[in-house]
Amino acid sequence: MKNHNHDLVHHLSETIDSIWRYDEYIKNSQGCDSCTAMWNKLKQTDMEVENVLKFEIQKHIDEKRFD
Repeated sequence: MKNHNHDLVHHLSETIDSIWRYDEYIKNSQGCDSCTAMWNKLKQTDMEVENVLKFEIQKHIDEKRFD
């Protein structure tokens, strides 16, 4: 696999792991509204990053450049 494709997949994996952890962070921050809001905002941001990465990976696949 070419390095740039590996980088896309690797960062997607790390982003998905972060999204999964945010739910625990949000639960732990109960009682601190500013922290809960921050974790929710960061989760939303990473969900947008996830979509960008998935789009780019799919583009590479469609263009037969994912090798």
